[in-house]
Amino acid sequence: MSTAAAGDLHLHSVDLTQAFIQADRLDEGVNGRVFMTPPPGCEEYEEGVVYEVLKPLYGIPSSAKALALTLSKWFKGEGFSTVGFEDSVWTRPAGGKYDHRITVSAHIDDLLMACGDLRTLDAFKKTFLTRFDGTDEGAVDQYLGCEVIMDRKEHSVTLRQKVYAERVLRLYGMWGCATVKTPLEPGTRLSKKDSPQHVDPALHRRYRGIVGHLSFLVSCTRPDLSFAYSELSKFVQFPGAAHLKAAERVLQYLMGTYEHGITYRKLDECRRNHLEGWVDSDYAADPDTRRSVTGYVMSMNGAPLSWKAKRQGCVTLSSSEAEYVAASQCGVEVVYLRVLLRDIGLEQLGPTEVWEDNASCIKMSENPVNRERSRHIDTRLYFIRDLVHDGVMKLLKCAWTENVADALTKRVSFPTFDERRRFLWG
Repeated sequence: MSTAAAGDLHLHSVDLTQAFIQADRLDEGVNGRVFMTPPPGCEEYEEGVVYEVLKPLYGIPSSAKALALTLSKWFKGEGFSTVGFEDSVWTRPAGGKYDHRITVSAHIDDLLMACGDLRTLDAFKKTFLTRFDGTDEGAVDQYLGCEVIMDRKEHSVTLRQKVYAERVLRLYGMWGCATVKTPLEPGTRLSKKDSPQHVDPALHRRYRGIVGHLSFLVSCTRPDLSFAYSELSKFVQFPGAAHLKAAERVLQYLMGTYEHGITYRKLDECRRNHLEGWVDSDYAADPDTRRSVTGYVMSMNGAPLSWKAKRQGCVTLSSSEAEYVAASQCGVEVVYLRVLLRDIGLEQLGPTEVWEDNASCIKMSENPVNRERSRHIDTRLYFIRDLVHDGVMKLLKCAWTENVADALTKRVSFPTFDERRRFLWG
């Protein structure tokens, strides 16, 4: 979506019909040859006779793998190659029978195709649909439950889940409720101390449902809900009244913002397709484990590409160490995105700039001296030093008031949160 906005690409979708049945059967391994007994009542039913399945069927565990391998084999035969670490995204550079680069991503039977030339894209879709039976949906307006709004005049692509958010609000009786300005109440912390010894089944069911529905929003279009979701998900097993109240407050916030999503734009040439990020941590923020919280946002073309708000997996002994752990987790995402962008022809020529508000963390990443404050840090976290040394990533100092990732690590007041989410929405 981001590269389509920046490059004025055409985005079309194709829906495969009964996709698994179109796949080639796996003839090797334990899931290769599959046999079945016709159900009683079938005309071909015979006692003691089984039938060999010639095509992958829905319900067979190996069918999804068979489809993935079939698609991959066909795409490679057409000159495509996989993108980065993703086995379900393929790209083909310009040349041969296609004059423009074509990029395709697949989510089971839903395929998204991007190309800068409409004729080239139409020709490719025609070739694809001669091999696979499916429906050409044309210019994409909905994909995987998300609405896609393309404005070619404004060179923008907006991704949102307005319909899904409204359905969630109606499901839990919160449609039309009073709205609030922030997902979580500033100055409060949820704790295991609020969990009862015996959870009310009705409360448990409602709480788990709300958190489950929020996860889809957070993973697709709503980075502003990331921290709230991270906090609520800690208490899915033993929620109490305080936890349910916090979850319903998130729905109140969603009621006032359900129309919002992410908007990518075509920026000036010097910033177009330029990857950058923000990372932050909240030291010892979890009152039950005293672990810190990591928050990072990776952005390109004016809006986030990926984001995360997550409790760290270890206890850190200082705020600098907590920031260092967060930066290393962000570094993993930087490597992933740089490889992905490289393979679709958007290689990042210089180090990816990641903004950090802790000066000690930046110095620790640049200077390999075994300082007293850092010598006890797990060796895997020194991964960040290698990235900085190799020119893959560069940590830059910013004021905490300018750190976008701040809203993914803690509860902040509305003026600060409003400033952060304007960026998170693009």
